[in-house]
Amino acid sequence: MRSFTYTEHIERTPEQVFAFMMDFRNAPRWRSLVRRIDVVGGGPVHQGSEVLLTIDVMGKTRQVVSEIWSYDPPRRLGFRNTASNITGQFEYVLSAESPGTRVTMTCDIRPHGLMWLLMPGIRRSHRVRYSDQLSRLKAAIEQPA
Repeated sequence: MRSFTYTEHIERTPEQVFAFMMDFRNAPRWRSLVRRIDVVGGGPVHQGSEVLLTIDVMGKTRQVVSEIWSYDPPRRLGFRNTASNITGQFEYVLSAESPGTRVTMTCDIRPHGLMWLLMPGIRRSHRVRYSDQLSRLKAAIEQPA
């Protein structure tokens, strides 16, 4: 179930934007809720890798394992996880746009069991929660060194 799509133009090349996104030390600067991201088992990231996200949700710290289901540098990156009977799938698509890069983030939310009854509220809260993520990415990557 498509929940939302956001798009932002960033004044950097797709390679620069992708590298910034993949440097997980930058994640708290632009990713909503995220405090930290670690690759499970270490090693280079690839399609099928798992990452451990440490997040803050409503004042509580939680850890969630996400799978990198899509990985095509510097064009595409996708994360997927299931928690509380809801699967969230996030995808970032980067395309060259003179000058710079067009970044499109899409979120799909799939409920399991009776969670579908709560989907209008869940979709609304996710849409608000992630609405500024790409503008935060833009600000973080474009700021002077």
